[in-house]
Amino acid sequence: MRKFEEQAQKASELQSAMQGMQGTASSQDRSVTVTVAPSGAVLDLRLAPNAVRQSANDLQQQIMATIREATASAAEQMNNAVAPILGDHYDQFQQAFKAEGMAIKPTAPDEAPAAPQAATPPPARQEPPAPPATPNQPRRNAGFDDDDDFSAGSFLR
Repeated sequence: MRKFEEQAQKASELQSAMQGMQGTASSQDRSVTVTVAPSGAVLDLRLAPNAVRQSANDLQQQIMATIREATASAAEQMNNAVAPILGDHYDQFQQAFKAEGMAIKPTAPDEAPAAPQAATPPPARQEPPAPPATPNQPRRNAGFDDDDDFSAGSFLR
């Protein structure tokens, strides 16, 4: 019972430490500002008027780089808050993230996967298979609508 109480206390401490935690970053020219949660979810994106003077590709790259920077900041805050609470279990916490394929720290721009050269078309849409025929179903007259006819018994089916 004592171990459960300790775990509940740690969970409460973690929840308090992570409440409202977020990372914010701005691009070098301050045209892009991004705020993210520790999970990497974008909470806010602000574009200054000079941001739209860039090419679409440059703006996209600047937004993505700023998101990575803000996510790294949030992850660092989370690591700093979680490590003292979890103590010896902190390594297990990080291993769990790695096992699930989730990075606590985002990849750096030079480590980011290369963008595809050409867009690949989506796979052709396939129609779902027809449901199997059930031989025990009674045949109904195509012109007869029995949805409102309860004369033969209960309306519960």
